[in-house]
Amino acid sequence: MNQIWAFFSFKGRMRRRDYWLYSLPVLLVLLPVFIYTDPRNAADNAVLQVLSLVIFGFAFWASAALNVKRLHDRNKSGWWVIVTFLPIIGPIFVIVELGVLDGTKGPNQFGADPKKRDEPPADDSDVNKDTMTIDI
Repeated sequence: MNQIWAFFSFKGRMRRRDYWLYSLPVLLVLLPVFIYTDPRNAADNAVLQVLSLVIFGFAFWASAALNVKRLHDRNKSGWWVIVTFLPIIGPIFVIVELGVLDGTKGPNQFGADPKKRDEPPADDSDVNKDTMTIDI
């Protein structure tokens, strides 16, 4: 999976595992901004203000892109991402709808199944082709 696609594109589908794996770094990048940026001190430091804004902008965009791709995997429009901004309901929606519930099985209007559940099982006749067994 391409990291640029994961963090910046709003197209395609993303499975739960990848959603959580990409969401954690975004949270880890954003966390120090909230911890170390004191609004009283940031007003005096222009560099800190710009850096905080850049980090917050990246985290906002990346989170929106990840959420939209998970919504697509659930066969929902990306506009449902607006629900994530609602107080109380938003975090619950993110955890349950995006983080817990499984995506649509098989292809949907947003692309192929990222778990490849729509493909036929592999032919087992070639599995032991390169190995030799001896029955005694």
